[in-house]
Amino acid sequence: MKRSTLLILLAAVIAGAAVYFLEIKPGKPRDETPDETKPAFKFQREDITALSVTRAGQTISLENKDGKWLITQPINAVADDSALNSLIGDVVSARIEREFSASADELKSYGLTEPAVKLEIKLKNGETHRVELGAKDVIGSSAYAKVDGGQNVAMVPSSLLTNTDKSLNDLRDRSVFGATQYELASLRINNENGSFELGKKDADWVIQAPVAADADSTAVSGLLSELASAKGEEFLPGDDLAKYALDKPKITVSAKLTTGTDRVLLVSRKDDLYYAKVSDRADVYKIASSVFDQLNTKLDSLRSKDILKLNRDELTKVWIRNPNTTISAEKKDEKWIVDEPADKKGKDAFTFKLFDPLETKATEVMDKPSAAAAAKLAKPAVEVRLTYKDGKTTVVKVSSADGDNVYVRVEGKSGVYKVGKSVLDSLSFKLEEAVSPS
Repeated sequence: MKRSTLLILLAAVIAGAAVYFLEIKPGKPRDETPDETKPAFKFQREDITALSVTRAGQTISLENKDGKWLITQPINAVADDSALNSLIGDVVSARIEREFSASADELKSYGLTEPAVKLEIKLKNGETHRVELGAKDVIGSSAYAKVDGGQNVAMVPSSLLTNTDKSLNDLRDRSVFGATQYELASLRINNENGSFELGKKDADWVIQAPVAADADSTAVSGLLSELASAKGEEFLPGDDLAKYALDKPKITVSAKLTTGTDRVLLVSRKDDLYYAKVSDRADVYKIASSVFDQLNTKLDSLRSKDILKLNRDELTKVWIRNPNTTISAEKKDEKWIVDEPADKKGKDAFTFKLFDPLETKATEVMDKPSAAAAAKLAKPAVEVRLTYKDGKTTVVKVSSADGDNVYVRVEGKSGVYKVGKSVLDSLSFKLEEAVSPS
């Protein structure tokens, strides 16, 4: 290869490297279009204290009081957090894409002679800002606007028009209950299937009445979620509760909130329609049947079917007597070692044999067991004693078979658990099945 050719190739390599390190590597393509937009406003979300939205001949006034948005005109009502967050988010993030002058005829074609929406924003510092929004452009991604009385037409994102062009009902809080599930401290429900109370024990929900019992966390979470997230389909005047059968409600939900306040929700059914009214709001809501059905739940569906909630890390000793053997084992250095019988002392115990059957879910919890079940539990086929680090002992008794089922009683817990016969079969192991041979 000639010397001149090599020099040309070397020069090309050097030029290419220069382009890479100076332009491509920093991530700024040479043909990148500079951002020529500018913020429509310079204030932040937290600076806004009041808003008014005028559309379709109606002005809706809103105020932020102690961090909560309220509608003050034409009615007094709680505003919808989601709708207000979207509206305010679009206002503070709005950017003017371009500006241009327009004749009177052009202003009319842009929808700015009679704006679709007029928005007024009041700030903590006393400033007031105004936006008039007209039509969307042909593409639909931008909207024509006048900002703070400017002479020029400003092009802004169409989402600002979409999220401000809301009716009174769109901006009202449709939450039937008006509190999140995390604000609930206790709950009493009277419905067509009976009455029960739920409360907190540490961080867990438990059943407090008519019996003290563990609750199924998934089922209770579903109930609380439905209560907190239920939305009204329609607002109705609440001056005549009998009109909606709310003078004799099918369901009454009485709640104590973490703030210490009380809230009562009435739910009714009339002519295949469903209605609700909460104690601190004047209106009645028309609601979906699914809300009624969820709140009309039976206590049994909320009750934990776990025989035991074993915390194996806290266990120190286990003793089991079954029809085939008696075994005692103690936890030592994270292993379960046999204490009894003497001829197996020191051998490893199989924990799946000792504990797994006790973590079975019951098919039914009976607060008033039948005489047959009580008789079988009086002479249990299997007895288990579990000792914990704090010295407390839990005793579990398993009956002989009653067809395909057996009954289990846990001392200190209300009710008798009805479970499949497989629990008895699993706990009726022979000694050699539960102990390591070596």
